[in-house]
Amino acid sequence: MASARDITLHLGCKDGYPGSMTNLRGPAIAALVSLSACSVQERNFAGAGGSGGGDGAGTTEHSSASAGTSATTGCTQVEDCFNGADDDCDDAVDCADTDCAEGAVCLKAPTNFELGVLVDAAEPCPDGFTAKETLLFRGLSGSGCEGCGCTPNPTDCAADLYLYADTSQCEADERGTRGTLAKTVGFTCDSVPINNGFVSWGGVRVAPFDVIQSCTATGTAIPAPATWAESRKFCHAGAGAGCGAGEACVPRQAPAAQCALVSGSATCSGYARRESDWFRGYNDTRTCSSCSCTASGGDCNYVSVELGNDYSCINHARIQQGGRYCEYAYSPPAHLVGEPTNSTCTSRTTLSGSLDPTGQSTLCCVE
Repeated sequence: MASARDITLHLGCKDGYPGSMTNLRGPAIAALVSLSACSVQERNFAGAGGSGGGDGAGTTEHSSASAGTSATTGCTQVEDCFNGADDDCDDAVDCADTDCAEGAVCLKAPTNFELGVLVDAAEPCPDGFTAKETLLFRGLSGSGCEGCGCTPNPTDCAADLYLYADTSQCEADERGTRGTLAKTVGFTCDSVPINNGFVSWGGVRVAPFDVIQSCTATGTAIPAPATWAESRKFCHAGAGAGCGAGEACVPRQAPAAQCALVSGSATCSGYARRESDWFRGYNDTRTCSSCSCTASGGDCNYVSVELGNDYSCINHARIQQGGRYCEYAYSPPAHLVGEPTNSTCTSRTTLSGSLDPTGQSTLCCVE
């Protein structure tokens, strides 16, 4: 039979009231247990004396301050600052809870704006700002076409030769405007005299050379790639409650990054900085015409006319462009000698259509 000093009393609950006490033995039980209602408490009577019972008595309370979720109240120790609920049952929701003072902030949320933070396009969104991601761009460029090439062809030269009726006419033509056109010659000598069909020989004048230069176009023209001068990423916040009218509870970030985003052009009342030159994409209708080339820079400055004699292309005389030869020659052929200067090429194509940004957006930022 157990003594009164060693009794541990366990009280069950039923319908909010203590259960019956059974199997109590011993006339010395003097402890009085009074329960107005059931609570999550443990009362340990081990070591209670027959009179007084001051040694060893204690009470342990299970409240919302304990870790995890209370099985009785459904409260948690830590407030989730962005779910719109009073998780720790202290009658303060999200930003209104002192538990959220360091990590959350109330921001003004203009109509149709979404709150978030602005980060580099390649950076991940920070915790609390992973509800959605929106890429933003500004400074669109992409004018012109590319893909064309040009290959210069060898520069060619041609010279018109004018014959004089007699030597006196040749010597008197200081301005180089007289004589009769007899033949146009190039770098190939054909042994046919330049005065063939003319009765007499009075000399020859060489007109300024015709420079024949060209290029061959290569490649296919396409519009230059569209590029943005700047790209950023807007990370949308999972906004909570506990703020004043027109505000939302969001994770606290560096002030410069804390912003609100809306499509189109809008005002930013209550914000320090407004940027309305952000876009979300572009529309490209550009096309390019076929490639063509323009040759330039070629010349015949180091070329001259070689005058033959007696149906032979041997070097009887050399005449520079714009010059004349008034000496005698018998049935002379003529041709060009020397090295022309090669030309350079410039590719050309025509751009049509346009490159236009789309999805204009406005950012309103804290600072």
